[in-house]
Amino acid sequence: MPKPSRSRRGATPQTPFRRRGDAPPVHAQLRDGEGHVLAGALLQDGEWTLVLGGTPVATTASAAMAIAMLRHTAAVRAQAGVRTRLAVSKALDAAASAEAEAEGRTLAAHLDWLEAERRVRNAPPPAIN
Repeated sequence: MPKPSRSRRGATPQTPFRRRGDAPPVHAQLRDGEGHVLAGALLQDGEWTLVLGGTPVATTASAAMAIAMLRHTAAVRAQAGVRTRLAVSKALDAAASAEAEAEGRTLAAHLDWLEAERRVRNAPPPAIN
């Protein structure tokens, strides 16, 4: 009896077949001063996933947004007195830089713009008198 085709098993040339337990590559890690991983970013099926404490907490198609979320996490940890170090892969950096360039910004300026946007979005609504 013939085996099921690759497409019937869920694998196509665009999405390589992954065995159960194969983890997607890590493209960013936020570590504390002792080297413990606090957060990370993975690329899976064309989306960046932010992982905090081993739990996926957000996904985005934007590489720059993934870095911005990790930078925000680092800032929150710094407010709690935890020193952190963020390491980003060349692939994540290149993708984020391309996004920034498409918006007419440097990566640093684009990340600052994303942080400012986050602050506005999360600001409490004005009080109604």
